[in-house]
Amino acid sequence: MAETLLWYDLETFGRNPRSSRICQFAAVRTDYELNPVADPVSLFCRPSDDFLPEPEAAMITGITPQYAAEHGLREAEFMAVVHEHLSAPGTCALGYNTLRFDDEFIRFSLYRCFHDAYEREYAGGNSRWDLLDIMRMLYALQPDSLQWPRREDGLPSFKLEHLARANDCFEGEAHEALSDVRSLVNLARLAKNAAPELWRYGLDLRDKNRVAAKLDAAAGHRVLHISGQFSALNACTGLMLPLMPHPLIKTRTLAVELRPEALQLIDCPAERIEHNLFTKAALLADGETRIGLKEIHHNRCPVVVTPDDAKTLGLHPDFRHLNIDLRQAHDIHAELHAAAEPIRHKLAAVFSKVRDFDNSDPDGALYGGFIDRTDKLKFGKARASKGQAELVFNDARLTELYFRYKARNWPENLNAAERAQWQKHKAERLLPEDVQAYLAQCDALMAGNPGQTGVLQALKDWAINIA
Repeated sequence: MAETLLWYDLETFGRNPRSSRICQFAAVRTDYELNPVADPVSLFCRPSDDFLPEPEAAMITGITPQYAAEHGLREAEFMAVVHEHLSAPGTCALGYNTLRFDDEFIRFSLYRCFHDAYEREYAGGNSRWDLLDIMRMLYALQPDSLQWPRREDGLPSFKLEHLARANDCFEGEAHEALSDVRSLVNLARLAKNAAPELWRYGLDLRDKNRVAAKLDAAAGHRVLHISGQFSALNACTGLMLPLMPHPLIKTRTLAVELRPEALQLIDCPAERIEHNLFTKAALLADGETRIGLKEIHHNRCPVVVTPDDAKTLGLHPDFRHLNIDLRQAHDIHAELHAAAEPIRHKLAAVFSKVRDFDNSDPDGALYGGFIDRTDKLKFGKARASKGQAELVFNDARLTELYFRYKARNWPENLNAAERAQWQKHKAERLLPEDVQAYLAQCDALMAGNPGQTGVLQALKDWAINIA
């Protein structure tokens, strides 16, 4: 089995994978030396007529629902092609911020089209990766490896377009999926050649077991963690102390940043810790700061560097460049380590609570529980029948989802009762007051963005037509 990298990018009609949709998929498959081994892929997806694209998303991509409807495949066919590429044995699927954005859209889209939402990520020797945190790692640990563009505030920009342009490897148009993929592969070649040891190190972090071993809470060793959740002022780094495995989710470790805020864990009761972690910032008391506790997901290729790793790689992190007070971190580490057991008891109480997702809408209920084997065995028949099979599922989510799957992809196969049901669904989703608010939003954006009049008028026409 030849192992390959599938570099991919999505353009979407919105930001929320639960409620929005993919409009374009593009991919380039390479070997591990980054040489292309197959023809590039680019395809569009027809939007269904029961949702409205986010105007801001369409303004960025320039893709209107009318264009996607004319040039795209129906979602069932589109996701069949996408799944075929992503699930080919030996595939490492990756992109730029794919783990937190694109992969979520892929999961929800596979789920809506009756494919296993997760299997392509690990079966057949498959894996996932993401170049975004690798670029952050290079900036933090080997800043002379590439050119680093700056934002208006003087901090580094990690936007793909900015990095590709700064390093003379940009191709095509920004926010056009295939152009973005080609720019991404070009940037990856530069990074791989400039920092081969760090490249290999980052690639190894696809192994969740390897990551878990680095986050050994029992050992009490600090780790350098690189993530977009840390400020660019700190080169997106935090010096962390792993505290304990997540009590409910075995692929996560609870860790805290070694800054003064972390000392709240020693004296605060569990209830106060919970309030601090899960209350919106605007609702925290004046002067209250976040504790800096983080769930590190082993299966999202997190960049974590232990002291032993640093020695092996010959790294000597410049903590001034990272804006980390090493002496202060050492003292905080000692205090937390001494109080480790009581802290773990409190965190176990906080994180043992199940925090439910909003599963009221079957389209967005992927994380509402794993699908049982009996229902999963019907997925192949659901796809092959093109909406003509009569299927009964144990899971109520899937019963409603199957009806929507048929209506969105093969409306011509609906009987009279089903057509009436679909019209009722659309009426509930596209309420007159919501459509009017949408039209007004487009008008307001037109006034401030005269160059986007064509795209925004197309969205208005789409809304009026489907409503």
